[in-house]
Amino acid sequence: MSTELKTRLAQINKQFAALAQVQPAAMSAFQGLMKAATQEGSLPASVKELVAVALAVQKGCDDCVLFHTAQALRHGAAREQLAEVLALNIEMGGGPGAMYASKALAYFDALNG
Repeated sequence: MSTELKTRLAQINKQFAALAQVQPAAMSAFQGLMKAATQEGSLPASVKELVAVALAVQKGCDDCVLFHTAQALRHGAAREQLAEVLALNIEMGGGPGAMYASKALAYFDALNG
């Protein structure tokens, strides 16, 4: 994993922790929702994280793309699976979808280093 992306992921976690200090109830509820939404079920956690990457790409949330790409990789998602999900982003999102899709693939490659 590139040092830059490790630093960015650490910064995301630091920002979440700072927000949790001033809004503990809201962030605890949000983290509980994230855990419940991404836990193994009829869909594996890796697939759920790939869906989260797709949604982050459509929302144009760069930190979300990075975070969920890292989580998808952590849960065992393959590059080919991510590429198929990103193709759907391009179909549904046109040019902006393609731009963020290319970022997600670059993050995956850098994180998988």
